[in-house]
Amino acid sequence: MATPPGQQHSLPIPVQDPRRSTLNLLGEMAARCFHLDIAARTLVRASRPPPGFPAVLAVSNLDLVLGPFHIFLVSVYPAPAAGLDAVLGAVRCAFPAYLSRFFPFAGRVVRDPETKIPEVQCNNAGAELVVADTAVPLAAVDFSEVDQSLGLIQIPFDASLAMSLQLVRFACGGFALTIGTTHLLADGRAFTVLLSALAEMVRDGGLSREPLFDRSLFKPRSPPSYSASLDAEFARFTPETMINPLLTAAIRRRLYRIEAADLAALQDAASPPGGGRRASRFVALCAHVWKLLARAVGDADPSCRMAWIVDGRKQVEPSDGLLDRYIGNVVTYTSREASVAELLRAPLHDVAAAVRAAIAGVMIAARFQELADWMEERKAAFRDGGKWTEAVNLGFGSPALVISGLLPFPIDGNIGFGKPRLVVPWLRHGRLGSASVTIVPDPSGDGSWFVGATRVWPRLMEVVESDSLLKPAANLGLATPAGSRL
Repeated sequence: MATPPGQQHSLPIPVQDPRRSTLNLLGEMAARCFHLDIAARTLVRASRPPPGFPAVLAVSNLDLVLGPFHIFLVSVYPAPAAGLDAVLGAVRCAFPAYLSRFFPFAGRVVRDPETKIPEVQCNNAGAELVVADTAVPLAAVDFSEVDQSLGLIQIPFDASLAMSLQLVRFACGGFALTIGTTHLLADGRAFTVLLSALAEMVRDGGLSREPLFDRSLFKPRSPPSYSASLDAEFARFTPETMINPLLTAAIRRRLYRIEAADLAALQDAASPPGGGRRASRFVALCAHVWKLLARAVGDADPSCRMAWIVDGRKQVEPSDGLLDRYIGNVVTYTSREASVAELLRAPLHDVAAAVRAAIAGVMIAARFQELADWMEERKAAFRDGGKWTEAVNLGFGSPALVISGLLPFPIDGNIGFGKPRLVVPWLRHGRLGSASVTIVPDPSGDGSWFVGATRVWPRLMEVVESDSLLKPAANLGLATPAGSRL
């Protein structure tokens, strides 16, 4: 349940001795959880609902593959010269017009009374705007500890809301702006569009390209047709397939950073030694992480798996970039299992070749048509509250790590008060037994990346943190400016 206005969002920091030095105080605050005080929680409606927009937005079968669960995109900003009142005023002013362009997000997520399939009532009931305050400065937040930073910045919201826009004000004058929605309506690419469009409308007052909500490209065929191998890729997500909550509590979350120069070196090592097509930086990092996973597994299992979440927009509609502004889900999973011994022995360029082959295997339009057809024959699961998930997510069998990234997509988080220091997704564990990593670019544009370990086992964390390339991203380079609210 969402936190009522005026109540604490998490555990409060114990009272500190005011005689302690500022540096000591910051260090102690960084080691503790902070809490949010909700200053305002209001519903905001679209100022100009688009004429003729459907009363109900039926989701696509590709949306149903992922299903409804909350996801958050958190952007963290240093203190702007104009002050926090200016930030809040600009966001409040732009939000109604923004909802007019992204109208389904002003509606409500409901279930069809007969089929129990989720859908969106486009009734302009309003999206949520939350304003919260915390007594700590950004410099005191250890962002490498995700549960004690991003996990406290995001604010839970009601399941029926299609969007919750959240502004958290820090004592230093910095702030976090978070877009919360449901994965039913947006994948990673759509999430970046939501943020970039909001930034453009807050900053410039208009929108250069309209979003696309038409799901007609993802209709199932009649009769549905798909490969029998798809059945093996999915499993029902039930209490019997979830890890127990105490095991979930042992899973860690961490945020790392890898410098541009280290990525370049990995790319060189992951490229074929005799020339030819160079490995991408993403493929090179995936190969490196796969070798780290093999090292963590050691003698515990003869093999381990890597899986990737792949965006298929260019495969479904390659001609004119029509789907670049599509707000929905066009993603699929692919996974590969390999021998631990072979992964440890193989040079990085051989592991990179395996990564590239795995991803290329699903980068075809037919893959997404088959997914739409496959889900068409499994919609009955929603009648009894069921949900499907990719079997590799569950973590049964050999250890598995799932990698996704927002790297190919332009992310513009500048709402008119400077670039953010961090833009990263956040979501709950979901009682899944696999590890999970999300890679995002540094908003500064310097070529460095942040690596968010959404789910990581303690042993894997030990191996990653013994690696010289992935460094804990503690403070984002944020300092407490003179004259702050601290």
